[in-house]
Amino acid sequence: MGSIGVIRGHKYAVRRMYAVYRQAHTPTAVEFSVYCNFISSKEKNLVVAGTSQLFVYRIIHDVDSTSSSDKSSDGKTRKEKLEQVASFSLFGNVMSMASVQLIGASKDALLLSFKDAKLSVVEYDPGTHDLKTLSLHYFEEPELRDGFVQNVHIPIVRVDPENRCAVMLVYGTKLVVLPFRKDTLSDEQEGGVGEGPKSSFLPSYIIDVRELDEKLLNIIDMKFLHGYYEPTLLILFEPNQTWPGRVAVRQDTCSIVAISLNIMQKVHPVIWSLSNLPFDCTQVMAVPKPIGGVVVFAVNSMLYLNQSVPPYGVSLNSQTNGTTSFPLRVQEEVKITLDCCQSDFIAYDKMVISLKGGEIYVLTLITDGMRSVRAFHFDKAAASVLTTCMVTIEPGYLFLGSRLGNSLLLKYTEKLQEAPAEDKQDKQDKEKQEEPPNKKKRVESSTNWTDEVDEIEVYGSEAQSGTQLATFSFEVKSLIT
Repeated sequence: MGSIGVIRGHKYAVRRMYAVYRQAHTPTAVEFSVYCNFISSKEKNLVVAGTSQLFVYRIIHDVDSTSSSDKSSDGKTRKEKLEQVASFSLFGNVMSMASVQLIGASKDALLLSFKDAKLSVVEYDPGTHDLKTLSLHYFEEPELRDGFVQNVHIPIVRVDPENRCAVMLVYGTKLVVLPFRKDTLSDEQEGGVGEGPKSSFLPSYIIDVRELDEKLLNIIDMKFLHGYYEPTLLILFEPNQTWPGRVAVRQDTCSIVAISLNIMQKVHPVIWSLSNLPFDCTQVMAVPKPIGGVVVFAVNSMLYLNQSVPPYGVSLNSQTNGTTSFPLRVQEEVKITLDCCQSDFIAYDKMVISLKGGEIYVLTLITDGMRSVRAFHFDKAAASVLTTCMVTIEPGYLFLGSRLGNSLLLKYTEKLQEAPAEDKQDKQDKEKQEEPPNKKKRVESSTNWTDEVDEIEVYGSEAQSGTQLATFSFEVKSLIT
Protein backbone atom coordinates (compact mmCIF):
# COMPACT_ATOMS: atom_id res chain seq x y z
CA MET A 1 0.00 0.00 0.00
CA GLY A 2 1.11 3.56 -0.53
CA SER A 3 1.33 6.34 2.03
CA ILE A 4 -1.57 8.59 3.01
CA GLY A 5 -0.99 12.26 3.71
CA VAL A 6 -3.08 13.92 6.45
CA ILE A 7 -3.03 17.73 6.73
CA ARG A 8 -3.28 19.02 10.31
CA GLY A 9 -2.83 22.79 10.42
CA HIS A 10 0.62 23.58 9.02
CA LYS A 11 1.98 20.14 9.73
CA TYR A 12 2.01 17.22 7.29
CA ALA A 13 1.74 13.90 9.08
CA VAL A 14 2.36 10.71 7.14
CA ARG A 15 0.86 7.46 8.22
CA ARG A 16 1.79 4.22 6.55
CA MET A 17 -0.80 1.52 6.24
CA TYR A 18 0.07 -2.10 5.70
CA ALA A 19 -2.33 -4.84 4.74
CA VAL A 20 -2.20 -8.50 3.79
CA TYR A 21 -3.79 -9.53 0.50
CA ARG A 22 -6.56 -12.05 0.92
CA GLN A 23 -8.83 -13.40 -1.80
CA ALA A 24 -12.34 -13.56 -0.43
CA HIS A 25 -13.87 -15.31 -3.44
CA THR A 26 -12.37 -17.27 -6.28
CA PRO A 27 -12.64 -15.62 -9.70
CA THR A 28 -15.72 -16.47 -11.72
CA ALA A 29 -14.73 -14.73 -14.96
CA VAL A 30 -13.20 -16.88 -17.70
CA GLU A 31 -10.56 -15.15 -19.82
CA PHE A 32 -8.75 -17.98 -21.66
CA SER A 33 -9.42 -21.62 -22.46
CA VAL A 34 -7.54 -24.49 -24.08
CA TYR A 35 -8.37 -28.15 -24.70
CA CYS A 36 -5.43 -30.51 -24.24
CA ASN A 37 -4.12 -33.63 -22.46
CA PHE A 38 -3.32 -31.86 -19.23
CA ILE A 39 -4.10 -34.37 -16.46
CA SER A 40 -3.32 -37.59 -18.33
CA SER A 41 -2.49 -38.83 -21.79
CA LYS A 42 -5.68 -40.92 -22.01
CA GLU A 43 -8.23 -38.12 -21.98
CA LYS A 44 -8.29 -34.46 -22.85
CA ASN A 45 -9.25 -31.74 -20.40
CA LEU A 46 -10.69 -28.28 -20.67
CA VAL A 47 -8.37 -25.81 -18.95
CA VAL A 48 -9.76 -22.34 -18.29
CA ALA A 49 -7.99 -19.36 -16.74
CA GLY A 50 -9.63 -16.53 -14.86
CA THR A 51 -7.32 -13.82 -13.49
CA SER A 52 -5.14 -15.72 -10.99
CA GLN A 53 -6.91 -19.09 -11.04
CA LEU A 54 -6.71 -22.19 -13.24
CA PHE A 55 -9.60 -24.64 -13.45
CA VAL A 56 -9.44 -28.06 -15.09
CA TYR A 57 -12.59 -29.84 -16.31
CA ARG A 58 -13.51 -33.08 -18.02
CA ILE A 59 -16.64 -33.99 -19.97
CA ILE A 60 -18.86 -36.59 -18.32
CA HIS A 61 -21.28 -38.49 -20.54
CA ASP A 62 -24.24 -39.78 -18.51
CA VAL A 63 -26.62 -42.26 -20.14
CA ASP A 64 -29.71 -43.47 -18.27
CA SER A 65 -29.62 -46.99 -19.64
CA THR A 66 -28.40 -48.80 -22.70
CA SER A 67 -31.83 -50.01 -23.68
CA SER A 68 -33.40 -46.58 -23.39
CA SER A 69 -30.63 -45.02 -25.43
CA ASP A 70 -31.11 -47.65 -28.09
CA LYS A 71 -34.86 -47.04 -28.21
CA SER A 72 -34.50 -43.28 -28.29
CA SER A 73 -33.48 -41.93 -31.65
CA ASP A 74 -33.40 -38.25 -30.72
CA GLY A 75 -30.67 -38.74 -28.09
CA LYS A 76 -32.54 -37.00 -25.26
CA THR A 77 -31.46 -39.61 -22.72
CA ARG A 78 -27.83 -38.69 -23.21
CA LYS A 79 -26.62 -35.96 -20.86
CA GLU A 80 -23.24 -34.27 -20.90
CA LYS A 81 -21.77 -32.09 -18.20
CA LEU A 82 -18.48 -30.56 -17.17
CA GLU A 83 -16.89 -31.93 -14.01
CA GLN A 84 -14.17 -29.96 -12.26
CA VAL A 85 -11.05 -32.07 -11.81
CA ALA A 86 -8.63 -29.61 -10.22
CA SER A 87 -8.02 -25.94 -9.53
CA PHE A 88 -4.76 -24.09 -9.00
CA SER A 89 -3.97 -20.64 -7.63
CA LEU A 90 -1.31 -18.55 -9.33
CA PHE A 91 0.78 -15.65 -8.04
CA GLY A 92 -0.31 -13.24 -10.73
CA ASN A 93 -2.97 -12.61 -13.35
CA VAL A 94 -2.75 -14.66 -16.53
CA MET A 95 -2.31 -12.41 -19.57
CA SER A 96 -2.21 -15.15 -22.22
CA MET A 97 -2.32 -18.96 -22.32
CA ALA A 98 -1.45 -21.70 -24.80
CA SER A 99 -0.73 -25.45 -24.72
CA VAL A 100 2.12 -27.41 -26.25
CA GLN A 101 3.11 -31.07 -26.62
CA LEU A 102 6.79 -31.30 -25.66
CA ILE A 103 9.06 -33.99 -27.02
CA GLY A 104 9.16 -37.14 -24.88
CA ALA A 105 6.18 -36.07 -22.75
CA SER A 106 2.89 -37.92 -22.60
CA LYS A 107 0.92 -34.87 -21.43
CA ASP A 108 0.61 -31.30 -22.62
CA ALA A 109 2.21 -28.35 -20.91
CA LEU A 110 0.79 -24.86 -20.48
CA LEU A 111 2.51 -21.62 -21.43
CA LEU A 112 1.32 -18.81 -19.17
CA SER A 113 2.36 -15.20 -19.60
CA PHE A 114 2.24 -12.59 -16.85
CA LYS A 115 2.87 -8.88 -16.89
CA ASP A 116 5.09 -7.18 -17.63
CA ALA A 117 7.10 -9.77 -19.58
CA LYS A 118 7.16 -13.08 -17.69
CA LEU A 119 6.58 -16.54 -19.15
CA SER A 120 6.04 -19.79 -17.26
CA VAL A 121 5.85 -23.31 -18.69
CA VAL A 122 3.99 -25.62 -16.29
CA GLU A 123 2.56 -29.13 -16.35
CA TYR A 124 0.51 -31.29 -14.03
CA ASP A 125 2.44 -33.43 -11.54
CA PRO A 126 0.40 -36.55 -10.63
CA GLY A 127 2.62 -37.24 -7.62
CA THR A 128 1.80 -34.01 -5.80
CA HIS A 129 -1.46 -33.20 -7.63
CA ASP A 130 -0.09 -29.75 -8.24
CA LEU A 131 1.56 -27.71 -10.94
CA LYS A 132 5.21 -28.36 -11.75
CA THR A 133 7.23 -25.58 -13.33
CA LEU A 134 9.29 -26.71 -16.29
CA SER A 135 10.76 -23.38 -17.30
CA LEU A 136 10.68 -19.74 -16.20
CA HIS A 137 11.52 -16.78 -18.42
CA TYR A 138 11.95 -13.15 -17.41
CA PHE A 139 12.34 -10.38 -19.99
CA GLU A 140 12.17 -7.17 -17.99
CA GLU A 141 15.67 -5.79 -18.42
CA PRO A 142 15.92 -1.98 -18.74
CA GLU A 143 17.40 -2.19 -22.25
CA LEU A 144 14.26 -4.00 -23.45
CA ARG A 145 11.91 -1.38 -22.05
CA ASP A 146 13.29 1.43 -24.25
CA GLY A 147 13.04 3.89 -21.39
CA PHE A 148 9.40 3.19 -20.52
CA VAL A 149 8.63 2.65 -16.83
CA GLN A 150 5.16 1.20 -17.46
CA ASN A 151 4.25 -1.50 -19.95
CA VAL A 152 0.84 -1.09 -21.56
CA HIS A 153 1.25 -4.01 -23.99
CA ILE A 154 -0.17 -7.43 -23.20
CA PRO A 155 2.40 -10.25 -23.52
CA ILE A 156 0.72 -12.38 -26.22
CA VAL A 157 1.77 -16.06 -26.45
CA ARG A 158 1.42 -18.10 -29.65
CA VAL A 159 2.49 -21.71 -30.32
CA ASP A 160 3.39 -23.23 -33.67
CA PRO A 161 0.77 -25.81 -34.80
CA GLU A 162 3.50 -28.46 -35.14
CA ASN A 163 4.95 -27.66 -31.69
CA ARG A 164 8.31 -26.46 -33.04
CA CYS A 165 8.48 -23.20 -31.11
CA ALA A 166 6.50 -20.59 -29.22
CA VAL A 167 6.68 -16.81 -29.40
CA MET A 168 5.72 -14.07 -26.96
CA LEU A 169 5.33 -10.42 -27.89
CA VAL A 170 6.69 -8.11 -25.18
CA TYR A 171 6.81 -4.31 -25.05
CA GLY A 172 5.04 -4.07 -28.38
CA THR A 173 8.11 -4.55 -30.58
CA LYS A 174 10.15 -7.40 -29.03
CA LEU A 175 9.42 -10.96 -30.12
CA VAL A 176 10.67 -13.65 -27.73
CA VAL A 177 11.24 -17.01 -29.45
CA LEU A 178 11.23 -20.16 -27.30
CA PRO A 179 12.32 -23.14 -29.44
CA PHE A 180 11.40 -26.71 -28.52
CA ARG A 181 13.79 -29.61 -28.98
CA LYS A 182 13.06 -32.21 -31.64
CA ASP A 183 14.48 -35.73 -32.18
CA THR A 184 16.23 -34.65 -35.37
CA LEU A 185 18.51 -32.28 -33.49
CA SER A 186 22.05 -33.36 -32.75
CA ASP A 187 23.82 -32.98 -29.41
CA GLU A 188 25.78 -29.98 -30.64
CA GLN A 189 22.62 -28.24 -31.81
CA GLU A 190 20.56 -28.93 -28.72
CA GLY A 191 22.17 -26.79 -26.05
CA GLY A 192 19.19 -27.56 -23.84
CA VAL A 193 18.52 -25.74 -20.60
CA GLY A 194 19.44 -27.97 -17.67
CA GLU A 195 18.77 -31.67 -17.26
CA GLY A 196 15.66 -33.82 -17.26
CA PRO A 197 12.44 -32.28 -18.52
CA LYS A 198 14.08 -28.91 -19.12
CA SER A 199 16.07 -30.40 -21.99
CA SER A 200 12.91 -30.08 -24.06
CA PHE A 201 13.71 -26.37 -24.46
CA LEU A 202 16.40 -24.67 -26.45
CA PRO A 203 17.78 -21.30 -25.33
CA SER A 204 15.34 -18.49 -25.99
CA TYR A 205 16.30 -15.38 -27.91
CA ILE A 206 14.74 -12.04 -28.79
CA ILE A 207 13.90 -10.55 -32.18
CA ASP A 208 13.39 -6.81 -32.58
CA VAL A 209 10.67 -6.68 -35.22
CA ARG A 210 11.75 -3.16 -36.23
CA GLU A 211 14.96 -4.66 -37.59
CA LEU A 212 12.92 -6.88 -39.91
CA ASP A 213 10.80 -4.00 -41.14
CA GLU A 214 11.05 -0.45 -39.87
CA LYS A 215 7.31 0.01 -40.36
CA LEU A 216 6.43 -3.00 -38.20
CA LEU A 217 4.85 -1.06 -35.34
CA ASN A 218 1.55 -1.11 -33.45
CA ILE A 219 1.04 -4.88 -33.66
CA ILE A 220 -2.64 -5.81 -33.43
CA ASP A 221 -2.54 -9.62 -33.56
CA MET A 222 -0.33 -12.49 -34.68
CA LYS A 223 -0.83 -16.18 -35.48
CA PHE A 224 1.22 -19.09 -36.79
CA LEU A 225 0.21 -20.31 -40.25
CA HIS A 226 -0.49 -23.91 -41.24
CA GLY A 227 1.29 -25.89 -43.92
CA TYR A 228 4.75 -24.27 -43.97
CA TYR A 229 8.07 -26.12 -43.82
CA GLU A 230 9.40 -23.77 -41.12
CA PRO A 231 7.41 -22.00 -38.40
CA THR A 232 5.80 -19.01 -40.11
CA LEU A 233 4.34 -16.21 -38.03
CA LEU A 234 1.82 -13.81 -39.57
CA ILE A 235 1.63 -10.39 -37.92
CA LEU A 236 -1.23 -7.92 -38.32
CA PHE A 237 -0.08 -4.36 -37.61
CA GLU A 238 -0.90 -0.72 -38.30
CA PRO A 239 2.23 1.35 -39.06
CA ASN A 240 0.37 4.67 -39.38
CA GLN A 241 -2.56 4.73 -37.01
CA THR A 242 -5.85 6.41 -37.74
CA TRP A 243 -9.36 6.53 -36.28
CA PRO A 244 -12.89 6.64 -37.74
CA GLY A 245 -13.04 10.43 -37.71
CA ARG A 246 -9.99 10.66 -39.95
CA VAL A 247 -10.67 7.96 -42.56
CA ALA A 248 -11.52 10.64 -45.13
CA VAL A 249 -7.86 11.67 -45.05
CA ARG A 250 -6.10 8.44 -44.06
CA GLN A 251 -7.64 5.04 -44.64
CA ASP A 252 -6.52 1.45 -45.30
CA THR A 253 -3.70 1.71 -42.77
CA CYS A 254 -3.37 -1.93 -41.69
CA SER A 255 -0.84 -4.40 -43.11
CA ILE A 256 0.25 -8.00 -42.69
CA VAL A 257 3.67 -9.59 -42.84
CA ALA A 258 4.62 -13.28 -42.65
CA ILE A 259 7.98 -14.11 -41.07
CA SER A 260 9.67 -17.49 -41.50
CA LEU A 261 11.52 -18.48 -38.32
CA ASN A 262 14.74 -20.40 -38.93
CA ILE A 263 15.36 -21.34 -35.32
CA MET A 264 18.77 -22.98 -35.66
CA GLN A 265 20.41 -20.29 -37.78
CA LYS A 266 18.34 -17.47 -36.23
CA VAL A 267 17.51 -16.06 -39.64
CA HIS A 268 14.03 -14.61 -40.09
CA PRO A 269 13.21 -13.56 -43.65
CA VAL A 270 9.95 -11.90 -44.60
CA ILE A 271 8.29 -14.22 -47.13
CA TRP A 272 4.95 -12.49 -47.62
CA SER A 273 3.55 -9.03 -47.01
CA LEU A 274 0.43 -7.11 -47.96
CA SER A 275 -0.57 -3.54 -47.16
CA ASN A 276 -3.54 -1.21 -47.60
CA LEU A 277 -5.95 -3.33 -45.59
CA PRO A 278 -8.99 -1.71 -43.92
CA PHE A 279 -8.15 0.44 -40.92
CA ASP A 280 -10.51 -1.41 -38.55
CA CYS A 281 -8.83 -4.84 -38.68
CA THR A 282 -8.91 -6.41 -35.21
CA GLN A 283 -7.67 -10.02 -35.34
CA VAL A 284 -6.56 -12.88 -37.57
CA MET A 285 -7.42 -16.58 -37.67
CA ALA A 286 -5.13 -19.12 -39.35
CA VAL A 287 -7.10 -21.45 -41.64
CA PRO A 288 -6.18 -25.14 -41.23
CA LYS A 289 -4.99 -27.35 -44.06
CA PRO A 290 -5.81 -28.14 -46.81
CA ILE A 291 -7.10 -24.60 -47.44
CA GLY A 292 -4.44 -22.66 -45.55
CA GLY A 293 -4.08 -18.92 -45.48
CA VAL A 294 -5.63 -16.57 -42.95
CA VAL A 295 -8.98 -14.92 -42.27
CA VAL A 296 -8.71 -11.28 -41.19
CA PHE A 297 -11.50 -9.90 -39.01
CA ALA A 298 -12.32 -6.24 -39.36
CA VAL A 299 -15.13 -4.41 -37.64
CA ASN A 300 -17.18 -3.98 -40.80
CA SER A 301 -15.63 -6.48 -43.20
CA MET A 302 -13.94 -9.87 -43.44
CA LEU A 303 -10.98 -10.82 -45.62
CA TYR A 304 -9.36 -14.06 -46.74
CA LEU A 305 -5.67 -13.79 -47.61
CA ASN A 306 -3.24 -16.40 -48.86
CA GLN A 307 0.23 -16.16 -50.26
CA SER A 308 -0.50 -17.85 -53.57
CA VAL A 309 -4.02 -16.63 -54.40
CA PRO A 310 -5.64 -13.23 -54.87
CA PRO A 311 -7.25 -11.71 -51.77
CA TYR A 312 -10.99 -12.01 -51.21
CA GLY A 313 -13.08 -9.75 -48.99
CA VAL A 314 -16.71 -9.05 -48.17
CA SER A 315 -18.49 -6.07 -46.67
CA LEU A 316 -20.70 -6.96 -43.71
CA ASN A 317 -22.60 -3.66 -43.47
CA SER A 318 -22.86 -0.24 -45.09
CA GLN A 319 -20.15 1.35 -42.95
CA THR A 320 -17.49 0.30 -45.45
CA ASN A 321 -18.81 2.82 -47.99
CA GLY A 322 -16.24 5.60 -48.20
CA THR A 323 -14.00 4.20 -45.45
CA THR A 324 -11.90 1.74 -47.46
CA SER A 325 -10.61 1.30 -50.99
CA PHE A 326 -10.05 -2.42 -50.55
CA PRO A 327 -12.13 -4.38 -53.13
CA LEU A 328 -15.03 -5.80 -51.14
CA ARG A 329 -18.08 -7.73 -52.24
CA VAL A 330 -21.40 -7.19 -50.52
CA GLN A 331 -22.50 -10.02 -48.23
CA GLU A 332 -26.23 -9.85 -48.77
CA GLU A 333 -27.61 -12.09 -46.05
CA VAL A 334 -25.95 -10.45 -43.03
CA LYS A 335 -25.72 -7.03 -41.42
CA ILE A 336 -23.28 -7.49 -38.56
CA THR A 337 -20.15 -6.04 -36.99
CA LEU A 338 -17.19 -8.12 -35.82
CA ASP A 339 -15.71 -5.97 -33.06
CA CYS A 340 -15.14 -7.92 -29.81
CA CYS A 341 -16.10 -11.20 -31.51
CA GLN A 342 -14.63 -14.62 -30.72
CA SER A 343 -14.20 -17.49 -33.14
CA ASP A 344 -12.84 -21.00 -33.55
CA PHE A 345 -12.76 -23.63 -36.30
CA ILE A 346 -15.00 -26.68 -35.97
CA ALA A 347 -13.78 -28.02 -39.33
CA TYR A 348 -11.14 -27.01 -41.81
CA ASP A 349 -13.71 -24.96 -43.73
CA LYS A 350 -16.24 -24.05 -41.00
CA MET A 351 -15.86 -21.52 -38.21
CA VAL A 352 -18.13 -20.57 -35.32
CA ILE A 353 -18.27 -16.83 -34.60
CA SER A 354 -19.77 -15.32 -31.44
CA LEU A 355 -20.57 -11.62 -31.79
CA LYS A 356 -20.42 -8.97 -29.09
CA GLY A 357 -24.19 -9.22 -28.64
CA GLY A 358 -24.15 -12.99 -28.11
CA GLU A 359 -25.32 -14.02 -31.59
CA ILE A 360 -23.67 -17.17 -32.95
CA TYR A 361 -22.93 -17.50 -36.66
CA VAL A 362 -21.39 -20.40 -38.53
CA LEU A 363 -19.10 -19.25 -41.34
CA THR A 364 -18.43 -21.64 -44.21
CA LEU A 365 -15.48 -21.01 -46.51
CA ILE A 366 -16.65 -21.95 -50.01
CA THR A 367 -13.67 -23.05 -52.09
CA ASP A 368 -13.12 -24.01 -55.70
CA GLY A 369 -11.16 -26.94 -57.10
CA MET A 370 -7.85 -25.15 -56.45
CA ARG A 371 -8.60 -24.74 -52.72
CA SER A 372 -9.06 -21.02 -53.19
CA VAL A 373 -11.79 -19.32 -51.17
CA ARG A 374 -14.45 -17.96 -53.56
CA ALA A 375 -17.21 -16.97 -51.15
CA PHE A 376 -18.34 -16.78 -47.52
CA HIS A 377 -21.58 -18.29 -46.28
CA PHE A 378 -22.99 -17.03 -42.96
CA ASP A 379 -25.60 -19.05 -41.10
CA LYS A 380 -27.15 -17.54 -37.98
CA ALA A 381 -27.45 -20.51 -35.65
CA ALA A 382 -28.28 -19.32 -32.12
CA ALA A 383 -27.92 -16.65 -29.45
CA SER A 384 -25.72 -17.12 -26.40
CA VAL A 385 -23.74 -15.28 -23.74
CA LEU A 386 -21.24 -12.51 -24.31
CA THR A 387 -18.12 -14.51 -25.10
CA THR A 388 -14.52 -13.76 -24.12
CA CYS A 389 -12.98 -17.04 -25.32
CA MET A 390 -14.02 -20.01 -27.43
CA VAL A 391 -12.53 -23.46 -27.94
CA THR A 392 -13.66 -26.59 -29.77
CA ILE A 393 -13.41 -29.67 -27.57
CA GLU A 394 -14.73 -33.09 -28.51
CA PRO A 395 -16.28 -33.44 -31.98
CA GLY A 396 -19.69 -31.85 -31.71
CA TYR A 397 -18.97 -29.82 -28.56
CA LEU A 398 -17.98 -26.20 -28.12
CA PHE A 399 -17.04 -24.23 -25.01
CA LEU A 400 -17.89 -20.55 -24.63
CA GLY A 401 -16.13 -18.73 -21.81
CA SER A 402 -17.54 -15.48 -20.49
CA ARG A 403 -16.51 -12.88 -17.95
CA LEU A 404 -19.97 -11.33 -17.71
CA GLY A 405 -22.23 -14.40 -17.62
CA ASN A 406 -22.22 -18.15 -17.24
CA SER A 407 -19.74 -20.08 -19.35
CA LEU A 408 -21.46 -22.69 -21.50
CA LEU A 409 -20.80 -26.12 -22.92
CA LEU A 410 -22.68 -26.30 -26.21
CA LYS A 411 -23.46 -29.30 -28.37
CA TYR A 412 -23.84 -28.53 -32.05
CA THR A 413 -25.46 -30.72 -34.67
CA GLU A 414 -25.05 -30.33 -38.41
CA LYS A 415 -27.69 -30.82 -41.05
CA LEU A 416 -26.64 -30.64 -44.69
CA GLN A 417 -28.60 -28.43 -47.04
CA GLU A 418 -29.86 -30.74 -49.75
CA ALA A 419 -32.71 -28.61 -51.07
CA PRO A 420 -30.62 -26.27 -53.27
CA ALA A 421 -28.89 -29.24 -54.90
CA GLU A 422 -32.26 -30.92 -55.62
CA ASP A 423 -33.73 -27.74 -57.06
CA LYS A 424 -30.69 -27.37 -59.26
CA GLN A 425 -30.98 -30.97 -60.50
CA ASP A 426 -34.69 -30.51 -61.27
CA LYS A 427 -33.87 -27.37 -63.20
CA GLN A 428 -31.20 -29.16 -65.22
CA ASP A 429 -33.54 -32.08 -66.00
CA LYS A 430 -36.22 -29.67 -67.16
CA GLU A 431 -33.79 -27.83 -69.43
CA LYS A 432 -32.61 -31.12 -70.95
CA GLN A 433 -36.19 -32.09 -71.79
CA GLU A 434 -37.02 -28.74 -73.44
CA GLU A 435 -33.86 -28.09 -75.47
CA PRO A 436 -33.22 -29.63 -78.96
CA PRO A 437 -31.03 -32.75 -79.22
CA ASN A 438 -28.21 -31.03 -81.12
CA LYS A 439 -28.00 -28.22 -78.56
CA LYS A 440 -28.10 -30.74 -75.75
CA LYS A 441 -25.17 -32.65 -77.18
CA ARG A 442 -23.05 -29.51 -77.61
CA VAL A 443 -23.61 -28.30 -74.07
CA GLU A 444 -22.82 -31.65 -72.50
CA SER A 445 -19.58 -32.06 -74.43
CA SER A 446 -18.27 -28.58 -73.76
CA THR A 447 -16.39 -27.69 -70.58
CA ASN A 448 -15.93 -24.05 -69.65
CA TRP A 449 -13.98 -23.30 -66.46
CA THR A 450 -15.42 -19.79 -66.25
CA ASP A 451 -18.96 -21.13 -66.25
CA GLU A 452 -18.04 -23.52 -63.44
CA VAL A 453 -16.70 -20.66 -61.32
CA ASP A 454 -19.86 -18.65 -61.88
CA GLU A 455 -21.91 -21.70 -60.99
CA ILE A 456 -19.99 -22.06 -57.73
CA GLU A 457 -20.66 -18.47 -56.78
CA VAL A 458 -24.35 -18.67 -57.62
CA TYR A 459 -25.30 -22.09 -56.35
CA GLY A 460 -22.48 -23.01 -53.96
CA SER A 461 -22.19 -26.41 -55.63
CA GLU A 462 -20.72 -29.03 -53.32
CA ALA A 463 -19.54 -31.14 -56.26
CA GLN A 464 -17.57 -28.31 -57.85
CA SER A 465 -16.30 -26.49 -54.77
CA GLY A 466 -15.76 -29.40 -52.39
CA THR A 467 -17.70 -27.48 -49.71
CA GLN A 468 -20.96 -28.69 -48.24
CA LEU A 469 -23.31 -26.00 -46.96
CA ALA A 470 -25.07 -26.91 -43.75
CA THR A 471 -27.25 -25.49 -41.01
CA PHE A 472 -26.29 -25.90 -37.37
CA SER A 473 -28.26 -26.10 -34.16
CA PHE A 474 -26.78 -25.49 -30.71
CA GLU A 475 -27.92 -26.94 -27.39
CA VAL A 476 -26.69 -25.96 -23.93
CA LYS A 477 -25.35 -28.99 -22.04
CA SER A 478 -23.58 -27.58 -18.99
CA LEU A 479 -22.97 -24.29 -17.17
CA ILE A 480 -19.98 -22.91 -15.29
CA THR A 481 -21.13 -20.19 -12.91
